[in-house]
Amino acid sequence: MATVNLIYVVFKYVLVLVLVDIAGRCKYNLSHIINIGGDFSARYTTWDNRQQVDLAVLDFSKAFDMVPHERLLGKLHHYGIDGPIWHWIRDFLTARTQCVVVDGECSSCTEVDSGVPQGTVLGPVLFLLHINDLPNCVSSQVRLFADDCLVYRIINLVQDQLQRDLDSLADWASCWGMSFNPSKCTIITISSSNSPLHKFYTLCGVVLQHVSEARYLGVLLSDDLQWLKHVQHITAKANSTLGLLRRNLHHCPEKRRELAYISLVRSCLEYCAAVWDPHKITDQLALESVQRRAARFTKRDYSYQSGVSQMLQDLQWQPLKEMRCEIRLILLFRIVPGKIAIPVDDILTRAVARTCSQHDYKFRHISANTQQYKNSFFVATVPQWNTLPQSAVNADTVSAFKT
Repeated sequence: MATVNLIYVVFKYVLVLVLVDIAGRCKYNLSHIINIGGDFSARYTTWDNRQQVDLAVLDFSKAFDMVPHERLLGKLHHYGIDGPIWHWIRDFLTARTQCVVVDGECSSCTEVDSGVPQGTVLGPVLFLLHINDLPNCVSSQVRLFADDCLVYRIINLVQDQLQRDLDSLADWASCWGMSFNPSKCTIITISSSNSPLHKFYTLCGVVLQHVSEARYLGVLLSDDLQWLKHVQHITAKANSTLGLLRRNLHHCPEKRRELAYISLVRSCLEYCAAVWDPHKITDQLALESVQRRAARFTKRDYSYQSGVSQMLQDLQWQPLKEMRCEIRLILLFRIVPGKIAIPVDDILTRAVARTCSQHDYKFRHISANTQQYKNSFFVATVPQWNTLPQSAVNADTVSAFKT
């Protein structure tokens, strides 16, 4: 029995270390920030102008398994992929078989005539090529990231609705062998008006559910453009993960516990933080409380007589609020020279020459009427960006910018 318990403890320890290694390599996906940041720079502007935006969060049904091979190969030929490469991709997709094995008993093999192989590098690329023309069939704005699809438009009149675009998407899906799952598709109405225009939307004959919040690329979006629900969700998730680490890494060295916190807990609190950085003190304190608990876990000191502030100082952990500010500035540092594809011509305006005392890349402050817009990414970050020294904004790399 002692041997079994030892194996169980070692297994849990190895599993946690593997998770730490994986999370350390993919701390957060910058592409997610680009997609969400690009969406919400526009959504905050419409909110500030008291305009209504109807937003559809769509879900493909068995997205990667539904792609018909012949139609995908036809699209690849249309995109100019032909010759030996086209034939190689055709051989990669076709003539595949699959079977089911249960308790050593194997079923007969059947041919796979649709779908892209999952777990491969080429599979997601082929899927994106197959749905690449989806935005062309609608007049609304479309955001695609893998199998996540977001469709939205400004609503000015009752007849100016999203419905015709949803019908076009249903026709597109039918034409190209894809399918939406209406039961998982939702509608969010974003408006600061007291009397927004309401309409029931349908997709494939099913009425879509109106919700006040929905998850998009791991971020919880709310119809009031506030981040309370998202902060509550990630703090609960972070505290749960911290509890797992505390139970399983109690006897690990301090450096290993610190690595576990940074990789598995703090990475959750930093994911897309440039977009949802909260301005309310209660939300900020909720996030900081996670790091304070983590400091006690790392130091293995749970005495009420020990000060957490001293532990944070010994560990040299900066407050999460400062880290989020740093993340926002780094993101803007990459946006300004065009290294990230977020259009800013309609958002940022260069300051006049006489005000460029700190550096030559200052921008005019953006006026805002609502708290949501005032604390959004561009509006909140530009004043901090303007105070940076010339050497920082002229840096060649992010590492040089941070120093």
